[in-house]
Amino acid sequence: MRKKIYIIYTVFIFFSSSIAVYAEDLLPLEALIQEARKNNPEILAALKRYEAAKARIPQAKSLEDPVIGLKFEKAKGSPLNLDTTPAMDRMLSISQMLPWFGKLPLKGKIAVVESQMFAGEYKNKELEIINKVKNAYYDLFMNHKEIELKEESLRFLEIIAKVAEAKYVVGEIAQEDIFKINLEIAKFDTDIINLTQEKRAKETYFNSILHREPESPLSTPYLLEEDIAPLRLDIASLYKATLQSQPELLIFSYAIEKNKYAKSLAKKSFFPDLMAGIAMRGLSTGSIGPWDLMLSFTAPLWFWTKQRYEVKEAIANLEEAQAVYQSMKNKALAETKGLATKVEIAGNKIKLYKNSQIPLLESAIESSLSSYRAGKGDIMMLLDNERMLVATKMDYYKALVEYYMNLADLEKNVGRDLGEVKNEE
Repeated sequence: MRKKIYIIYTVFIFFSSSIAVYAEDLLPLEALIQEARKNNPEILAALKRYEAAKARIPQAKSLEDPVIGLKFEKAKGSPLNLDTTPAMDRMLSISQMLPWFGKLPLKGKIAVVESQMFAGEYKNKELEIINKVKNAYYDLFMNHKEIELKEESLRFLEIIAKVAEAKYVVGEIAQEDIFKINLEIAKFDTDIINLTQEKRAKETYFNSILHREPESPLSTPYLLEEDIAPLRLDIASLYKATLQSQPELLIFSYAIEKNKYAKSLAKKSFFPDLMAGIAMRGLSTGSIGPWDLMLSFTAPLWFWTKQRYEVKEAIANLEEAQAVYQSMKNKALAETKGLATKVEIAGNKIKLYKNSQIPLLESAIESSLSSYRAGKGDIMMLLDNERMLVATKMDYYKALVEYYMNLADLEKNVGRDLGEVKNEE
């Protein structure tokens, strides 16, 4: 009997240890982030949209293609009988549309700002995918910890069951206690099966983010750092970093800049565009003949129904962009505050579980084991304490994962790694 109790105590020491033993082949988070950056189709698509936008910049600043023409005047007889056209009426012409001064530079500036907006979308998509990788990693870590804790508890229960059966044989406990232990064992068996199935689904989702084959095997995630430090950044620094770095906010600030240029361009629509052309006569004589010069311009005669409303539209678009930016700014700052608060709350939970509740429950189980060894303890009290310890450890790891998930969400909302953010002086 003492040998069996010693085995229980040994299992308890193993069970209560907060150090988990993993296989040597662990999943490195940073390497997975780099893999997602390189292979994720959504990131690659956003990058190509940005590259396409950059390629539109020189196009926007360029003149329209010139028009080259060949003209035969005063042809006699059939229109196809060009030989009947007098030499001086055979002309080669070239003409070029010339926008009013300042229009092309403004179009170029609009294209540059649009490319910056696409750069912001690319950065935002990259942050979104990195956030998904981190959250999937932490979720998978939690799944592994749940399985591990259930398996440890199951081994503990199986040994207790053997001891209980021995006590039942000698009449020290009732058969009802054996049933309760076996019911608990069956519950843990089912939980482990369900968690294993969930793990496969989580791995498939993780593979989809990494652009791997759905059933590609994934190793065990690294242990998360449990000695967490409190968030040392003041809220003013987080607000400032959000305004400076969050891609969505930058996109809307670029939208304001774009609409300012569009407003200036609309005002220039009141001015005419020019068409310049030159034609050379005597095309087939072998010598340079007389020249025809042409200069024409567009006449914005209907400005009260066209150009005037073009400017009104540009002003309305600018005011809309400014309003949307303010709305997004308020939302972004509120989310920064909310996420920073969640990080601090999760940190407080971790301290509570780690420094208070888990040590107390481990002491309670040790006390129950000592009483049970002396033949005075109640096996059901031991089971209750063990069940509470498992649940509390589960809550502890949930709080740990919650801390890291909220930290990842905060970094996404701020727009950069929090290690790069400095406190305001």
